[in-house]
Amino acid sequence: MKNHTCWRKTLTIISLCFYLILAISPPAFASIHKYPETADRVMFRSVQSLRDTNDKAWQVVLYKRVQSGLVNSFNLRLVGFPGTELQHSVPLTVAAGSREIGKANDIWSESELPINVGEYNFKSIITQLESNQPLRLSLPVKGEKEVGLLVPPFSIREWRLLLDTE
Repeated sequence: MKNHTCWRKTLTIISLCFYLILAISPPAFASIHKYPETADRVMFRSVQSLRDTNDKAWQVVLYKRVQSGLVNSFNLRLVGFPGTELQHSVPLTVAAGSREIGKANDIWSESELPINVGEYNFKSIITQLESNQPLRLSLPVKGEKEVGLLVPPFSIREWRLLLDTE
């Protein structure tokens, strides 16, 4: 009987230790990176890998360029894998739940990016985000009716941090 009680206490202590190890995790740090481009211009960016409604992977890069303390641009770059072609000149529709937030204009033609990359002016969209509510991006993919990309709350939180980064 004494041996059984000892094992029960030992098992309880070990279980409690495992629970504490799993339950107490370090805080998540934003993966916002700073890249000096020139003496007075810096790029800050957030990079995520997300899957669309067709289970295709996308690299999602939100970045801003700051020159002499002023934000020059705030853009969203979507990189699909080779074989994916975006309809350029078609704006990106952004919604939170059933509410459309707006459309981000396609600025791909101003760059030398391949056709599987989309570049959108996101400045008017990012300033409207007041919470970490998930966003749905409607991707204009050639040959497809509508491809949705859900941006989760942790990404939105990071994007909002990027807005305030100096």
